[in-house]
Amino acid sequence: MQKMIRFAALALPALLLAGCAANPLEMLQPAENTATVETAAAPAPQTLNVYATEALLPAVQAYATAQQVTLNVTDDPAGADLALLDNTPGDLVQGMDVMSDTLLSAAAGRAGITESATALPLGRSLYGYWANGSMITALLGEDGLTALQNASWDEWSDFVETLQAWLEEPEAATVTLNGSDYTLPETKPDTLNATGVFSEPMNRTAGYTAAMLAAGSELNEDTLTGPLNGVYSAVTLEWDNLAESDETALFRRATLTDLLSAYGSDACQSLVLIPFKCNLTESDLSTEEYNLTGLLNYPVLADAGYLTISSGSDETAQKAAKSAALWLYSSGEGETALTETLGVITPWNTASDTTTLGSMQIEQAGTGILPGITVTQAQADALVANEEALKDSESHTTAERKAFTEAALEILGATEAAETEE
Repeated sequence: MQKMIRFAALALPALLLAGCAANPLEMLQPAENTATVETAAAPAPQTLNVYATEALLPAVQAYATAQQVTLNVTDDPAGADLALLDNTPGDLVQGMDVMSDTLLSAAAGRAGITESATALPLGRSLYGYWANGSMITALLGEDGLTALQNASWDEWSDFVETLQAWLEEPEAATVTLNGSDYTLPETKPDTLNATGVFSEPMNRTAGYTAAMLAAGSELNEDTLTGPLNGVYSAVTLEWDNLAESDETALFRRATLTDLLSAYGSDACQSLVLIPFKCNLTESDLSTEEYNLTGLLNYPVLADAGYLTISSGSDETAQKAAKSAALWLYSSGEGETALTETLGVITPWNTASDTTTLGSMQIEQAGTGILPGITVTQAQADALVANEEALKDSESHTTAERKAFTEAALEILGATEAAETEE
């Protein structure tokens, strides 16, 4: 039987306060859910028109299997009765207000939503660079992973460039991580077939979390330009040290949910997490809530996705979509689909520790995480395109960085906010 872990709210900015040394586990209190959700009326609908991203499709497939529902999967989210997106729908889907329906509003309450909303969150998932733990140990030694996780930006970027050169021509090479020296071996391990440090990210949007948190509560051109320049440095470092294929890379930027969908749970259990590091400096911080060490060394607990029911669908189609949403939120099988199939921490703060990665996610969420940002799907797509525009760049100039940062400011609405304030 699945073992479920329940704990208190996970957005823990107090843990990142400069000088905070309290044990965060002592700060957590058991959570009690007072909201309940009734299951949808039987019989279950027989057909469901759905759009779902690759990472989220397994959840709705689990619903269809359990309830004997036929899925009609469309590639147009606006034409689906139920849409499962990696980010909030925004204007991409005209969603039904969950507060307009008694059962959906109860589900929203379980997720802590008390005002009008057109989407329900599916949960949160650890985000950063993922690598094979045994391979990191083979390259750096027993304590190399911890040192890598706590490396500064300069140490991290030097490690990446040194490792890329080592992959092309192996020889003993020294790298400094978290203030200590480590030596790459003279030859490649027999099991290593890597041609580059990075594969292309499966999720880019959550990588803006540290930059947005560094900017503080006032997101404008002044507060965000420096942090976004830091993201530019991280992105170009990836492009410059890209593997020939996803199968021959050492690190991949993704959420745990992305990886479980792509590779399956069993194949992922040997993975370890390294925080996504941006080239941030103390001068980039416009807030006293977060310190530089936390922003560099804490992984992100990112939103894994959202579901929304089309307000334009007829009553029967809405009933079909609503049944799927309520199944995920109210049934034991639905919770298993979220916590084990998607590998998320649910909106009501339950998770599964039946696997190594599940237990690691629970432990990490209780000790130190960055609360992920929320953007619309349109913003996320635009941020991806802005990063991909750098792919073929042969030399990184000040003008290129400025263009990247200005585009990101516009996408995030910071430029418009600054103009409005003038």
